[in-house]
Amino acid sequence: MARRHTPDQVIAKVRQGQKMLNDGRPMVEVIKELQVTEATWYLWLQQYGGEKAEASKRTRELEKENARLKKLLADQVLANDILSEVAKGKFLSPEPRRRAVRMAQEKFGASERFACKVLGQNRSALRKGRPEVGFEEAQLRADLRAVAVKHPVWGWRKARWHLLSQPAWDGVALNRKRIRRLWRLEGLTCKPGARKKRRSGPGAGEQKRLRAEYPMHVVSFDFQSDVTSCGRHIRFFNVIDEYTRTALAIIPRRSFTAADVVAALEDIIAETGITPTYVRSDNGPEFTAAALTTWCSTAGVETAFIDPGSPWQNGFAESFNAQFRREQLTGEIMDTLAEAKYLAEEWKDIYNHERPHGSLNGMTPHRYWKRWTAENQLAIA
Repeated sequence: MARRHTPDQVIAKVRQGQKMLNDGRPMVEVIKELQVTEATWYLWLQQYGGEKAEASKRTRELEKENARLKKLLADQVLANDILSEVAKGKFLSPEPRRRAVRMAQEKFGASERFACKVLGQNRSALRKGRPEVGFEEAQLRADLRAVAVKHPVWGWRKARWHLLSQPAWDGVALNRKRIRRLWRLEGLTCKPGARKKRRSGPGAGEQKRLRAEYPMHVVSFDFQSDVTSCGRHIRFFNVIDEYTRTALAIIPRRSFTAADVVAALEDIIAETGITPTYVRSDNGPEFTAAALTTWCSTAGVETAFIDPGSPWQNGFAESFNAQFRREQLTGEIMDTLAEAKYLAEEWKDIYNHERPHGSLNGMTPHRYWKRWTAENQLAIA
């Protein structure tokens, strides 16, 4: 059964009764005025009269302060738990904040108001939710996911260039901000690579370095090594055209000789119908052997060897090797040499015909070469 009077009400009535008694009023009128029995009056007087009332008041105030401090401590502990478990990083967009608030409510039993206060989320923004997604945006998101599945190491820039080359998105506004926003909303953000340091060494500060001015003007090549699942080594002979960034050849073998290099270059000339003006490479034994130098002098091809210990001078080949390893070799397990040849040809076709290139304004090497040929037909003739 609930108590009829609170301590504060009892103290107030005791003081009122004592004042009435001091004024000379009889006890009968006092207890009638207070609406209590005489036994209750003396019980109240014993418990709350005189100095006991002041002590009781101070006790109640201390209890209230203690309860307030306990609540503050409990809230602080709960806030620390939420921040350590739910909000481990910095939220830069509304949706992660909404997910964090919901997680704090479900995992810790926090109220919506408290969770929003701790996580810095506006309550009206929490209830607003995401806007409805239109058909065009849904289709665009689906295409971005498809690109990410097919090319896991591509970023949003290459994905945008790839979509711009598709007839389905011709005339649709696919600006950089929109693609980047949707790419991140889909959770497809790719970690950026480390910025490369400027190299220094022999020839690093050379100003008049040979630069390609047209297709097959400068052809660079280099070797790249990998292993099969059984631990045997494979060497890839990579040849690229520096002007159009076209991959002319990716040939895997167990070993190479100078004669093999000559045969590969002759196959490239037969396929393209163009003899390169310069070939750029390092000073490896396969590239400085008599067979290759004799072939160059016979075919009228000039050599452009880089300085020893300066791989940055053959930057186009080194960059191509890095992309080949990152986009193909790292994600594939090769059991045999035949499988390595298939994977090399597959990525070469993707690189030349599907993969947008940043230095070519988002065009593929094949398309860039084709466009250059169409624009310079008279000069070629």
